[in-house]
Amino acid sequence: MPSPDSALADPALKSQAPALTAHRDTIKTPTARPYTPRSVEIGPTSWHWDRDAMFASGALTVGDLLSQVPGVTILTTGFILAPAVVAWYGDPGRVRVFIDGVERDAVNVRNRGVTDFAALPMFAFEDVKLERTAGELRVHLRTWRVDRTTPATRTDIMSGSENLNMYRGYFGLRFNNGAVIQVAGQQHSTVSPGGMDGDALGAMARVGWARGDWSVDGSLLRQGLNRSSGARFRAAVPQLNVLPPFKGSEGLGYLRVAWRDPEVDGPWLQLIASTVYAGENNSSTNQGSLIGSTTTTAIPGDSVDTTASRAQYTVAAGITKWGLRLSTTNRLRSINGKSYVSPGGRAEYASRLLTVSAFGERGVDSTIRTDLLARLQPLPWLDVGASLSRAAPKNASLGPAVTFSRLEAGVRLRGRWLSAGLVTRSVGLVAPPVELDSALYAVTSPASNGKIVAFRGELWRGFSLDVDAINWDAAFAYKPQTQVHTRLWFESSFLKTFPRHTFHLSVAGTYDYRSATYVPGPASPIGQTTRGAGALGSLLEIRIGTAVISWQTRNMMGEIFETYPGYVMPRLVNIYGLRWEFWN
Repeated sequence: MPSPDSALADPALKSQAPALTAHRDTIKTPTARPYTPRSVEIGPTSWHWDRDAMFASGALTVGDLLSQVPGVTILTTGFILAPAVVAWYGDPGRVRVFIDGVERDAVNVRNRGVTDFAALPMFAFEDVKLERTAGELRVHLRTWRVDRTTPATRTDIMSGSENLNMYRGYFGLRFNNGAVIQVAGQQHSTVSPGGMDGDALGAMARVGWARGDWSVDGSLLRQGLNRSSGARFRAAVPQLNVLPPFKGSEGLGYLRVAWRDPEVDGPWLQLIASTVYAGENNSSTNQGSLIGSTTTTAIPGDSVDTTASRAQYTVAAGITKWGLRLSTTNRLRSINGKSYVSPGGRAEYASRLLTVSAFGERGVDSTIRTDLLARLQPLPWLDVGASLSRAAPKNASLGPAVTFSRLEAGVRLRGRWLSAGLVTRSVGLVAPPVELDSALYAVTSPASNGKIVAFRGELWRGFSLDVDAINWDAAFAYKPQTQVHTRLWFESSFLKTFPRHTFHLSVAGTYDYRSATYVPGPASPIGQTTRGAGALGSLLEIRIGTAVISWQTRNMMGEIFETYPGYVMPRLVNIYGLRWEFWN
């Protein structure tokens, strides 16, 4: 049989050419991506995950992913459906989330401005980038995009302990005229002994068009949760249904018009009209139970038919030239019938020797936030980084102005990076994660200093070690005195045996330790305590072609520990599954 090329050259076979010619995929201009700041981190780690790295990390939620980051403290009351709060250097109010350039305000009334990371559907994202300033942790998320006219399909299936069952599905298609259609969904459920289990359904959809320098798209991101109440163990007496059940959803919808790409040289512009919403629809009574007990208790729901939404209009523009990036982002929010404008600007410069970033904005609460970050690399083996942040509230009820700083230095020895530094914070208010306990209140944190150390590099023949540790001069609410994250790992594609990259092996062992965690009590800012504990874990990933087989364990030694007082974390957890991506 002649080849497709020879068929096209033979006039006698032209009529058969479509049948003999293999379909060639067409790459189209992708839909817009948001502006994200350059990394000013020292050493080899930028705290940036693409889609493959995000899922290969073993994380099931965005909170899981952030738990691997130095300076982050996770506070949760159970497994993946339980509410999860992220504290940055001990403050839950210093974490902000941006999705495709829209700030995802925590509008759920039960959260009081603190994000519940259990309501963020990680499956919908293809890129996660962290901006670790001294004063805030900003989480920049970009939703999944497709750029091929050949349909993209992906299916993930997972199961494991706590009766976990998780299913994901993706479908995306580009048309020759630049149009795009994408749909994705995730359903998962758990049954946990202490409660806070149930089921969740997430969805993502996009329709739009992108061609040349222009992109227009409408996108919807939704996460529905239906979780039971939680039991709390204090003073050896179990308290049933302390945390109320929740049935509702949180989401984000937007319409975006974009001109040019913020990541390339030249000017760019994006206009976004969006709505962030949260709805709760608990039944008037819910059933709560405790494992090992035949007691079933009817409890009232905490609210019925509670809905909150917030419109946000964003104008973002900038220009990149000669290593300099200038940008401005202005947000107009409609809250309870009033309009609030939050202007902001950023200037960045990067060269081989120096990277500098300056940022300033006025928040929706009129707080003026400023950041200055710099990284200096005078020698190939020496890295120095600094971050200075200030938050100055206009309203006295929000506390005094707070100043934060971080200074780090790293050296490279035979390909291995060793770094150390100091983090400082002045006196200021700490926001309470009231979703975990409605009795919590804001407390004033004293001035504090923390020492940070890290090691990254290969040990021997593909085995590498990552260690991050932070130690504060004293523990305080939501801020353990000591935290350590360790990861020993090996990975290889064995290219001599599989030169076409059809096989990849990754295996890792982890150890996470943190000392006692305090939360405010009725009479004291350190009224409740968890004991210090460490947990071992493992992760095995085998890729064959485009299919990835995954198996991980958490708390493999069965340690009894809590991240929030009274809520015992699951014992040995096994999670296994398959991720399979293919082009139709």
